Amino acid sequence: MAINQYTTKSKEPVQDTDEGPELKYKTVVQYFDVEAKMWKPLPSVAQLVKTQSFFCADYFGNYLYVAGKNQSDQFAIYLYHIVNNSWETLPPFLESNHKIDFLCSVDDHLYAVNESIESNPPQRYSLVSNNWQSGVKCRNWPGDVYKFHTVAAVVLENKMYVIRGKTKQEGSWKHRYWVINSAVLDCFDPINNYWEEKASTCRPHFGSSIFVVNDKLYVAGGKLSCYSGTGEPTGNPAPVEVYDDNKNTWSVVEQKHIPPNNLGAVEIEGRVYFIINKFPIDSGIRIPPEEMYHVHLNEWENLAKVSNKAVLCYLPVKRESLKTEHDESQAD
Repeated sequence: MAINQYTTKSKEPVQDTDEGPELKYKTVVQYFDVEAKMWKPLPSVAQLVKTQSFFCADYFGNYLYVAGKNQSDQFAIYLYHIVNNSWETLPPFLESNHKIDFLCSVDDHLYAVNESIESNPPQRYSLVSNNWQSGVKCRNWPGDVYKFHTVAAVVLENKMYVIRGKTKQEGSWKHRYWVINSAVLDCFDPINNYWEEKASTCRPHFGSSIFVVNDKLYVAGGKLSCYSGTGEPTGNPAPVEVYDDNKNTWSVVEQKHIPPNNLGAVEIEGRVYFIINKFPIDSGIRIPPEEMYHVHLNEWENLAKVSNKAVLCYLPVKRESLKTEHDESQAD
């Protein structure tokens, strides 16, 4: 499922002001039809009002949690009730003046993660008592030497693994410049409220995804470099890597059956995943061990035809919700 916000302007200016037409935001929810290989509207999901953008989402239990900004330009987390098809806003946590880059669920808690985990520790929301608690900050890197760009997180065995692209400032005091480094992996133990430093990746990763396949951590998608000013990923595609927890090492995963593509397609343990907007989508394609040729991917080209601002996630829906009328499809 893809969630996005579109902006429109009202025809009339705001009353009693000299401002122009008021901006209006419309939540657009789509699902990808695997049989038709195209994105389709999902109007059965209730509209989320008073929001202007989304950053990330996490599905847990019968609820979907979505982090974004409201129309007052404040960060917020929204809760979608799947059963009664309604939205509500979670109470804000203290010092919630930073962007929420990732949401993860562990046991009965929802964790909100910011890429600057050295200064902004993860915040956890209790699904039982409905309150927030602040976790411990991660190890401290010298702020004038290192910078972190983009973040991704995943849960494995009730621990949260966070990976971030890293750059380091080098050179003489007269001529300083930023050098691309390998990505940094940190592990957060929610029970003991403790961070553990893990091995860095083999290659740099900016805007990559981290996810679990067969109880192993994989990092895929993203780029090998970034713009020093904005941290925006750029350059050649980053390789797929797998983490060995016993040895605390990373290794590159060879891509034997994946042709050059714009879908973020990767091969992991005989499966084909598409990395769209940093979200790993299991295509359902399985590669036989004896296969010697590339996988045919042309029929999946529409998968990438979604707004790069859309937040992707998995969400169970009833089949009748997918049966949209023709005029609804045309309207969207």
